[in-house]
Amino acid sequence: MEQNSPITDKMLTVTLFLFVASSIFSISISQISAGIGGCLWLFKTHLDNGWKEQRWPLGIPILLFALASFVSVVNSYDISYSYKPLKKLFEFLIFFWVLNCVKNNNLRNSLSLVLITSGTLAGLFGIYQYWRDFSLNYLVTGITYLNRPEGTLSTYMTFAGLLMLVGVIALARIMFQKPLQKWLLCSIGIITSCLLLTLTRQAWLGFLTALVFLVFFWRKKFIFLIPIVLLVGFIVSPLPAQQRIKDSFSGKDVTFGMRTNLWKGGWEIFKDFPLTGCGFRCVDLVNSQYPDPTGHIGRYRGMHNNFIQLAVDTGIFGLTSWLGIWFCFFRFLYHKAIALEKKDPEHWVTFGSAAAVLAFLTGGLFESNLYDSEVVMLLYFIMALPFSGTQNKT
Repeated sequence: MEQNSPITDKMLTVTLFLFVASSIFSISISQISAGIGGCLWLFKTHLDNGWKEQRWPLGIPILLFALASFVSVVNSYDISYSYKPLKKLFEFLIFFWVLNCVKNNNLRNSLSLVLITSGTLAGLFGIYQYWRDFSLNYLVTGITYLNRPEGTLSTYMTFAGLLMLVGVIALARIMFQKPLQKWLLCSIGIITSCLLLTLTRQAWLGFLTALVFLVFFWRKKFIFLIPIVLLVGFIVSPLPAQQRIKDSFSGKDVTFGMRTNLWKGGWEIFKDFPLTGCGFRCVDLVNSQYPDPTGHIGRYRGMHNNFIQLAVDTGIFGLTSWLGIWFCFFRFLYHKAIALEKKDPEHWVTFGSAAAVLAFLTGGLFESNLYDSEVVMLLYFIMALPFSGTQNKT
């Protein structure tokens, strides 16, 4: 029986907004916000004795993945070295926290707009960083790949992953939410421009995949305009971005060769630990036992691919249970989408969340973004949006 707890409710709302606003700028603030918000949610649920009213969609596949992760650590090459990453499983609680605390569509829509606003401000700052570094370094180095904005985060890859997710949500609102909020057009221009300047191709590919997905369900006839848009974008792009695109199709891309060497090495490790893997971070310990003529495995140790990384770390059990999360997620969204009327405004959150996950999974073919806490925390927030609001009884 839910009781009237206005103070707790207001505090929960503050933590949600603080989490969303800080997720693009500071992992410390976003983690603290999520931690306090999660505790407030559990406290309020206990106080109201409202456990039966809480919803746990995707609970079973997430629990199976958690179980597979624990089994992997127990059977790991070195338990003392592999158990620490288990704390990342707590990040899944963000998904349940959001969907159980965002109980009306107005709050959900406001949170998404704050997220897009934060992404826009971060994009502006990233563009400023690019031109600042370009101006400072041009006389010495000219136009180089070194000028890659990273916002206020640790790496440009994390920054690009966050911009990718926010950009997808902004696109979904532009296409499906009526009436159109024109300022979103400016936001998507800033976010995509900054994303381009990061020179992060896996994020580009993820964003492009999401764009094709959204356009297909919005206006199929516009699919054929995407190559034209890409061509124009290539022409107006700065020279480093053009070079990165050319390298992708040259067949001589050094970074792709590095990734293929890592994938081959990961396959060799997986063959020795096929069922439960060798444990999280085990490549740090076992890489010297495998051929590494290029030295890439010893240097990078990560597999730069979510699927291969999970196969190495958690084996078949972990990989299949992780894939089960996405299968159940897309199955739910499919049933939700077909139940909505053609012009229902709720389509933006359904298709936007699905497109964001597609972008994440596509980018994860070339980067182990599953282990990037900043990215997955925002991903779980976006995943929760279709389950939240006043219309859902899942």
